[in-house]
Amino acid sequence: MVTEAKTPRRRSERSRTAIVTATRELLLQRGFDGLSIEAVAARAGVGKQTIYRWWPSRPALVADVLLADADKILHPVGHTDDLTADLVRWATRLAATLTTARGNAMLRVLTVAGLEHADTKARMYEAFSVPLHDGVESRLSAAGLAEPTSAAAADAIVGGIVYAILNEGRSYPSARAEVIVRTVLAGLMR
Repeated sequence: MVTEAKTPRRRSERSRTAIVTATRELLLQRGFDGLSIEAVAARAGVGKQTIYRWWPSRPALVADVLLADADKILHPVGHTDDLTADLVRWATRLAATLTTARGNAMLRVLTVAGLEHADTKARMYEAFSVPLHDGVESRLSAAGLAEPTSAAAADAIVGGIVYAILNEGRSYPSARAEVIVRTVLAGLMR
């Protein structure tokens, strides 16, 4: 008996766009906790199975949508004659963004989705973690810090802010990001 190989179904761009749009709208209206696959499917005009065929879970769907918008919160590090001022301005802006309701929900969802799904973790790393780290490291390198010092300092700055916000949530004071930057830079300048 000969069986035919099934051709994998391709995504309908119209359905994908409708799902992404519905997810964004529902996230803004209800937040992550109020978003369900059923509500996304109903708003997008697709079946739940269509969503699950392309995204293995609600966090993976939300992470995919959020990562598409990551560039809206990832601001470049300024480059003036004052390294400290540039990094303080960037760090406090990052902290302020990640402690808004939307920014904090995004960070939490990306973290959970990254823990659950290896492909989401890889996308999060490339679209979120790498740009954050590389922006700081690039600014430190431009100021004359060599590898591996520039990479370690970027780890300390970015990691110190993101880790604390993951633990403290929206109560993290943005001014503390300035303290982290100043502490790391003071250690480098000794």
